[in-house]
Amino acid sequence: MSGRKAEPIRAGGQALADGVMMRTPLAWAIARQDGTVEVGQTPNNPLAAFPVLRVIYSLGGALKLGFIRGMLRPRGAATESRRVNRRFLNVLVGTEGLVVFMAYGMKHLAVPGWADTAMNLLPWIVVLGVLRVASPQAMWRYHGAEHKAVTAMETGVDLNDTEAVLECTRIHNRCGTNLVALLAVCTLALLPLRGFLQAPAMLLCIGAGAELLSFAARRPSSVLSRLLVAPGRFLQRHVTTQEPTRAEQAVGCHALLAALAEHARVEAAIVAAEAEAVVAQADEIDELAPLVEPAIPAIAAR
Repeated sequence: MSGRKAEPIRAGGQALADGVMMRTPLAWAIARQDGTVEVGQTPNNPLAAFPVLRVIYSLGGALKLGFIRGMLRPRGAATESRRVNRRFLNVLVGTEGLVVFMAYGMKHLAVPGWADTAMNLLPWIVVLGVLRVASPQAMWRYHGAEHKAVTAMETGVDLNDTEAVLECTRIHNRCGTNLVALLAVCTLALLPLRGFLQAPAMLLCIGAGAELLSFAARRPSSVLSRLLVAPGRFLQRHVTTQEPTRAEQAVGCHALLAALAEHARVEAAIVAAEAEAVVAQADEIDELAPLVEPAIPAIAAR
């Protein structure tokens, strides 16, 4: 019926200020500290067969899901949930404004050539520092909970055993933090480009960087892979994740369990639809058979 080869489900997610969002290729789920859980189907990626481009396309969908469903909850949702997530969004917008201000100011600074590279990395360092201090601290713990849950799934740990999941590492080779470290380096390479070319070039860098990190995650023991993820792993350990509490880890596990359950439901529906299509084709052949059979002897006699 289905020609698809069974493969391990690849899951990823995003930390919220009050919970965790998890995604699989077919489904997503959001679990929050107030006990609410939302699930849905992941849209198809029409560029899935094209490296780099598929990352750029999926990134747009992931950001839309994370911000609109995850952080900008519908009106009528819990007030506290909306408040803490909006706080993070306000901090994010503020840091973007700070970066623009710093970039403008640095253009008018007379610095030695040897210091120019360091100055261009400064906005990245400032942004990470401001986000780390000003954002809701629970977000960094939920980020750790997200990683532990995904690692538990990938290593066969029971997601219903919160204590066992807490023993897993909160550092993950497919974390977006690893991509941030690569993009900081890409920024230096893009400086010679004209301003209007930098935005599309950065999108291509995001896609290429994500593909490189995916390669590194599949070959974690290679020297190249270790070099690629080393800066991001350092940032994860010291900046972008913290050890979650037991309750926060339970939320991360609930999000992944819900996403996996929805993934299984969607997959079963796809298989059922394919089976129905095969049966329909077989019925059409059966209906055509009486019309074709009388002509078979004449065709064979030719």
